[in-house]
Amino acid sequence: MNVIKQYNQINYNTPRGIALGNFDGVHIGHQKLIHQLLEKCQSNNLETCVYTFSNHTIPTISNGESIQYITNLYIKKKIFSDLGVDTLFLDSFNEILMALNPEDFVKTILVETLNCKIAVIGFDYRFGHKAEGDAFLLKQLGEKYGFEVIVIDAVTMYGEKVSSSHIRNYLKNGDLDRVNKYLGRSFSIYNQVIDGDAKKKKLGYQTANILLEPLQIIPKPGVYATLIKIQNKTYKGLTLINTTSTFDSKSPFVETFIMDYDGDLGNQFIEVQFIKRLRDEIRFEDPQSLENQISKDIMQIKKHLQYN
Repeated sequence: MNVIKQYNQINYNTPRGIALGNFDGVHIGHQKLIHQLLEKCQSNNLETCVYTFSNHTIPTISNGESIQYITNLYIKKKIFSDLGVDTLFLDSFNEILMALNPEDFVKTILVETLNCKIAVIGFDYRFGHKAEGDAFLLKQLGEKYGFEVIVIDAVTMYGEKVSSSHIRNYLKNGDLDRVNKYLGRSFSIYNQVIDGDAKKKKLGYQTANILLEPLQIIPKPGVYATLIKIQNKTYKGLTLINTTSTFDSKSPFVETFIMDYDGDLGNQFIEVQFIKRLRDEIRFEDPQSLENQISKDIMQIKKHLQYN
């Protein structure tokens, strides 16, 4: 997959079908949209392109209000590549782009830059200054500028629409089973092992504290059965998420015990995939009590992950 971040990297002469949106989480609703894009482009001999942003739109629109993201750029790029997308355009959402009225956005970005022939959007897609553009307006502009617009209906599960905001809420509430069903895969965090922890062992297991980006959402504090991807190999693990205090420590952390791994994690990037939530966090009076409980947790995790 070709990843583009600058307008001058784009070959205008290539006709494209384009999926538009934030795609945070790339959940099953987003995947339905991408599959429709791939199908339409194949039948029309078009390059498939996802147009999204390297940053979320909300902080710019809301004058600095932050929002936690479900997938960082690494995971998002990997998912789009695995789905079979040809080109991913990561634009920077800024005040200049935000100031474009809906027709200027369509004319400047979609038509004159990306050579759009088909646009695929979700039912709730908004665009242009103050989000004035919607699916109805995009269809009108498509007729004017000569491209087809396909609107994808919501995917529903458990009687509600699958959405990024619902997934964030379920992550915070600890409903990992529902999160993973909405994502169509296991929720995961990808980043670098914190320097200094790369060779640390506890209870005979290699442990790793993964670096957390400021806006990366994490599941509700507790203990999880996880799978750890290290250099294209997968290991079983136990991940402890703590955001209060376990025994005197008040710093939040995501610590993972990696089974059957004895390598050096120095400067390595790993992916932690969350499979099953086991229990809430517990405050212990001393490190030994914590270790005793972790030993019990690891026995339980081996049963949960025996077929993984």
